[in-house]
Amino acid sequence: MDLLYNRAPWRICRSLAAAAVAALLVMGSPPAKAAKSVPLANMAGQWTGNGWASRTVGASKEKVRCRLKAKYNAKTRKLSLNGKCAASSGTYTLLGHIAEHAGSKKLTGRWVNPKGIGSMNIAGNRSGNRLTFLFKSKDKKSKRKVAYKTVWDLRSRGFSLNTGLASGAHNGLGQINF
Repeated sequence: MDLLYNRAPWRICRSLAAAAVAALLVMGSPPAKAAKSVPLANMAGQWTGNGWASRTVGASKEKVRCRLKAKYNAKTRKLSLNGKCAASSGTYTLLGHIAEHAGSKKLTGRWVNPKGIGSMNIAGNRSGNRLTFLFKSKDKKSKRKVAYKTVWDLRSRGFSLNTGLASGAHNGLGQINF
């Protein structure tokens, strides 16, 4: 989310969004022997994570530490997230939720970053242990819409989050393991 760099906090917000784009946000692979998907309910609890974020693609990486509280509501099939991340440039709030739709691989949610891009709806899909969210956000400098991708890889004892531009071979903007 809006994790780093006082000069361009909105870029970091997008880079780690979302998220819980939104989020809220590592390309770790699911375990090779996993036969079943890890339930979103398994993500409930207190999490700490470490990783990196950069202001733009190819820019230097800054270390990030995050704490996250996740609550799962079985009735609504919604995982709510609330936490903070810290870097040498400051601390940043993370808020959001992800909802699974019964009988579908579709996901929806909302990600909020008060210091960054504000609040946005997110949508994505699930494939096994991987949750993928694609979203667009307006670049504050160029005023153009930029496409981003956030991937959550769920494991039985944690998850990882990777965010970057939606296209391009070298598109990474942030990575955190919880």
